[in-house]
Amino acid sequence: MGMAAAVLVLTVVGFALRVAVSQQDLFADELSTYWIVATNDLDGVISSVNSDNEITPPLSFVAAWLSTRVELSPEWLRAPSVLAGTLTIPAVFWLGVRTVGRSAGLVASALTAFAPFMVYYSAEARGYAVMMALVTLSTLAMLLAVDDRRPWAWVLYAASSCAAVYTHYTSVFVLGAQLLWLLWAHPEARRPALIATAAAAAAYLPWVAGFRNDLDSPTTKILALLQPFNLDQVRLSLEHWSVGYPYGNVVGLRELPGVPALLLLAVAAVLVAAGLATQRRWPVGRRTGLVFALALATPVGAALFSAVGTTTVFSTRNLAASWPALALALGALVAAAGPRVRIAAAALAIACFAIGAAKMLEDRYERPHYTAVANFIERNADRGDVIIDESAVLSPGPLSHLDTVLDRRNPVLRSRAPQQRDHPFNVFDAFVTPEQSARAATKLAGGARIFLVTDGAGATIHRPLGSYRLVESRVYPGLLNLVVRVYENRGARRG
Repeated sequence: MGMAAAVLVLTVVGFALRVAVSQQDLFADELSTYWIVATNDLDGVISSVNSDNEITPPLSFVAAWLSTRVELSPEWLRAPSVLAGTLTIPAVFWLGVRTVGRSAGLVASALTAFAPFMVYYSAEARGYAVMMALVTLSTLAMLLAVDDRRPWAWVLYAASSCAAVYTHYTSVFVLGAQLLWLLWAHPEARRPALIATAAAAAAYLPWVAGFRNDLDSPTTKILALLQPFNLDQVRLSLEHWSVGYPYGNVVGLRELPGVPALLLLAVAAVLVAAGLATQRRWPVGRRTGLVFALALATPVGAALFSAVGTTTVFSTRNLAASWPALALALGALVAAAGPRVRIAAAALAIACFAIGAAKMLEDRYERPHYTAVANFIERNADRGDVIIDESAVLSPGPLSHLDTVLDRRNPVLRSRAPQQRDHPFNVFDAFVTPEQSARAATKLAGGARIFLVTDGAGATIHRPLGSYRLVESRVYPGLLNLVVRVYENRGARRG
């Protein structure tokens, strides 16, 4: 099989993985994307993102709004990410051809197809996958412009660079690093490079006010508290950015990719180290240096910004812009280890990532199963039964996870979250305590049943439910174990 055919196979397999994961329920910050897209026209989407509702630029939201004109569903909301994440697989290979060689590019393409980090964010309704595709395209266009001296390549470079920053601010670390490399490595291209960069900057000027709003947003300060910049956070972020599951505080490396997969990767690393040690000369050139510079750009840039800036941006997902270059750097190391070991090392490394990707299809590592919970309630709840919803989380958006899937014919009360649904959660909204929601539910139910939707920790909380007693409990395993508890008034008669 030729390399082009192998890349095609990897692209098809990677697409299938991403589509499978995209079928899962919406989770965490995806609720904000859903709320903004579902409640606004196109102008409203841009205005909402420009306000304190979000601290992310608008391009991925516009793409999600356009894709959901087909259908407002998780699959179509995530369609831009699935498409971008899939196209990144062959784009990494062709970038490898221009930088570290075809063999290294093929290894990098395989790692991109299977990496849990890439699969997850290629099936998330946020901007990370689109940004990674755009920064990869920007680097590839830059090299095409330098090598072939075609004006259209500079136009593509400017457009993709501008679009990347319109998708996520952290793309500037990679874009800045590649521009500095270009000015150093290709003096003859400085003039067109600076003109193209100036054009991209000019096209970004309309969003400068939105950028300022995001810097001043209360959400920025909240994130700084949730993800402090310290050694533990840096270690955890780097581990799960490179090889693990994005939610490192929930799923550890021993679980995904798992100890056997990590051992395979360790053996691959030993083989590569041994192979490199036997090489008389490492094939290190300017373009290999570019790849390693881009791989380091976001971790180093995010660390420096977090250390001296007004907030912290160092987190697993915020390192995304450098992932394609990380894959190419790993591919370059494998290819440089020599013909005796590189095939075995590549196979072991790819197997590690493939095991992690396969595990993402298991119930334990899927996003929580809110649709299954909603289906159970809709099948079993009678009119008048009351629902206590503890699935809401602080996020840039006012919806709970249950709001997106439940037919609200029954009264729904929030617990362990603000009750409001008309504006994004903020620190000034009063939280409804479990005790308050329990008292309100028993009063509102008037003898009808109460359905409590919570998680494993919430199921242990004592609630003042008076004469109500637990009659049924269901557990739905996932990234978070969801629990549905049904309470019935012992004095009530059911016919």
